[in-house]
Amino acid sequence: MKVATLVLALTCLVSGGAFAAEPLKLVSAGFLDVDAQLHAAKGHPNEEWRLNGLKSYLGGHYDEAVDRFERAAYFADKHAQHYLGLIFWHGQGVATDRVRGYIWSDLAAERGNRRLLAIRENMWSQLSAQERQQAMAEGAAFYDRYGDAVAQPRAEAEIRRFARGMTGSRVGFRNQAMDVLNGGPINGSFGNATPGMLAASVAVNGGTTGEKLYADERVRLKDYWRAQDRELERTGRVELGPITTARKP
Repeated sequence: MKVATLVLALTCLVSGGAFAAEPLKLVSAGFLDVDAQLHAAKGHPNEEWRLNGLKSYLGGHYDEAVDRFERAAYFADKHAQHYLGLIFWHGQGVATDRVRGYIWSDLAAERGNRRLLAIRENMWSQLSAQERQQAMAEGAAFYDRYGDAVAQPRAEAEIRRFARGMTGSRVGFRNQAMDVLNGGPINGSFGNATPGMLAASVAVNGGTTGEKLYADERVRLKDYWRAQDRELERTGRVELGPITTARKP
């Protein structure tokens, strides 16, 4: 089974001369790998919008990807906020906007993830004095809409609604097999009940169960956010490179 890994490193884009710009790589997963995980993300709008955003991005529909990542960010998705930071910083399919890229990266690092903080600080070091002033002036409006204080309650309301509609026995038996399509984990993480773990279970066992689909780390809110944060902590090393111009050999 192919394991797809989340790419947190900022990839240098190649531009200029006769060389076309290379797409910024957000994940190593392919379109079908991402699509397969949507079934396991059910009831978690942040994950559903993130995965749909990745599908759009992988298909080269960058405006649509930005819209979907912003919808995921509206439900406190730090992965999507991180993606938006990269997209705007590098101008991948959108006009380059380093201020907006920094603001999204600041939001992504809101929970104190060390790698995301490193990216944010590296971006800050590359901003001009004018860009820094602009970021501070505009950032508050982003936090009013996308910060955890307002965005997590939105996601939690949907997760609670999902938990209330649990499939299975009314007397507590939740281990019936459920039909979820195959897939592999985006983050290569099997330590919690993430969509990737559930999809990987399907690939091995041919199905998943209500017990797994409604695991504590999927429907108990504190457990859920901790699991999301652990995914980010397990990602690879962080590198921030400037946009460079390719030279002819």
